[in-house]
Amino acid sequence: MPTITEQIRNNAVALISLFIAVGSLGYNTWRNETTEYQRNIRHAAFRTLEELAELQTVVDQAYYFLPGNYSESRADELRIRGYGSALLIRDLMSLMPGDAPAMGGELSTLWNGHVDVLTAASRNEASKRSEQALSAAIKQARHSLVEEVLPDLE
Repeated sequence: MPTITEQIRNNAVALISLFIAVGSLGYNTWRNETTEYQRNIRHAAFRTLEELAELQTVVDQAYYFLPGNYSESRADELRIRGYGSALLIRDLMSLMPGDAPAMGGELSTLWNGHVDVLTAASRNEASKRSEQALSAAIKQARHSLVEEVLPDLE
């Protein structure tokens, strides 16, 4: 009966092949998971950029065009579009690494705090401050995504 040492020597090629196969399978699984995570983050970041542009459009329409052509239904439409965008931005940014989740929550809270002033019938100093605050937060979120989230992906 052959000893363990002899059995290992006789089957060395098979054992080495087994270790290589198991190691390769482990590496391949890890790489697939990493790639899928990065793909999801990248997709969420680009979708967030689209929603940030939509929210900026809503802010601009509410500030520049609504006061001159005020109608309650138009104000309500802009309010609803803005809430939809702000909530989607918050949810998508909660999936991202770094400061993005906090920034998404802040932008949603900021929208909630300024929407009534922004969609009011008249343009005044308060609506100007609301427009500036929302536009600055949107710009900061956009910058954060482009500079911090997207470059981190390999």
